[in-house]
Amino acid sequence: MSRPSQALTEVATRTVARLRAPDAPGRRPASAAVGIRTAAGQAVAVDGWAVLPGAGEPGTPMSRDLLLDVASVTKVAATTTLAMLLVDAGELDLDTPAARYLPALDRDVRRRITLEQLLTHTAGLQPWWPLYVEHTDRAAALAAAAGLPLAAEPGTTWCYSDLGLMLAGQVVETVTGLGLAEAFATMIAQPLGLTARYGPVPPSAAATSADSDAYEHAMVGTGTPYPVPYRPTDFAGWRAGPVRGAANDGNAAHALAGVSGHAGLFATVDDLLRLGSAVRGGEVVTDATLARFATPSRLHPEQAVGFRRTRLEEAGVTLLHHGGFTGTFFAVGLETELVVAGGAMRLHGTLGPIPAAGAFADTTGLLQSQQIQDHLLDAARTALELAAPTILEER
Repeated sequence: MSRPSQALTEVATRTVARLRAPDAPGRRPASAAVGIRTAAGQAVAVDGWAVLPGAGEPGTPMSRDLLLDVASVTKVAATTTLAMLLVDAGELDLDTPAARYLPALDRDVRRRITLEQLLTHTAGLQPWWPLYVEHTDRAAALAAAAGLPLAAEPGTTWCYSDLGLMLAGQVVETVTGLGLAEAFATMIAQPLGLTARYGPVPPSAAATSADSDAYEHAMVGTGTPYPVPYRPTDFAGWRAGPVRGAANDGNAAHALAGVSGHAGLFATVDDLLRLGSAVRGGEVVTDATLARFATPSRLHPEQAVGFRRTRLEEAGVTLLHHGGFTGTFFAVGLETELVVAGGAMRLHGTLGPIPAAGAFADTTGLLQSQQIQDHLLDAARTALELAAPTILEER
């Protein structure tokens, strides 16, 4: 192993250890995986259990070839990347009203919602809604997402919304004439040689993402953080045991057949490193298209088109990135070769089964998405320092 690669491996290994260090008893994520790619090399480190031992079962150790439920990283790894490809090919315009492709939006002020607004969380849509309580048919659920009361006038404020990316994925399906899973497979995964794909996938091919549906069960039951007019008893499909190979996200799993623009993708850390390098390196779209999607939103400068934006001032590098609810994170550097991916399966080994009727899971003390992002960004900074001599040579 070369010295740069060994140093990167040490960075990845330290980051994995930090991700698995619990802040509270019983809150240690079952597994973690971190990958780093720079001009100096690439490294991946993993630790923990894809399936925890228990009840006489030996468990399954975590390995780098296991697929992660990347949750909302789907928004950029699949939906946004597909949108970039279509814009690059001249088949789609970010400024086009989404109602041109989605008749359910062809009414009232929704007619003004553009694809860019869907991708930048500025369309005025609700942040979240448990569509599965009333709809387990995919088409009906997507229609319901488009028809929910708006939270704000389109184009007036930023509000992070799963619903917007669900509808953006549907736009991709309409334009390509393909289902989202097929579009991802034929337009991204196959050309780049990725194992990434939409689920469900064979359980043996994936790391467990959660102990059960206890988190969303508690969201519906407590109305936190989003008030909804339902009780857990209004839905009979809660998963009481471990979630492995199927989307953790309730809407993706229960209402959208596992395939959505906001969640449902499974990928290895190596897949994300390869994808990030290809997006940045011109294999997927032109520099001009990437720059267009990297443009900050006027309503929220930390939001680009699909991606979030973070500036590492000390390194002079802008990162396009996104996290996922299961504990995942994916970031790509604009000015230099840098991809960071991975995270911790923060809901496995920490959450437990759905409690008895009338009770809800205690979600306090869980590793938070912001903590995961901070650890991965620290790894990015260190990786850039290690790569500095190589970057200078290239320049």
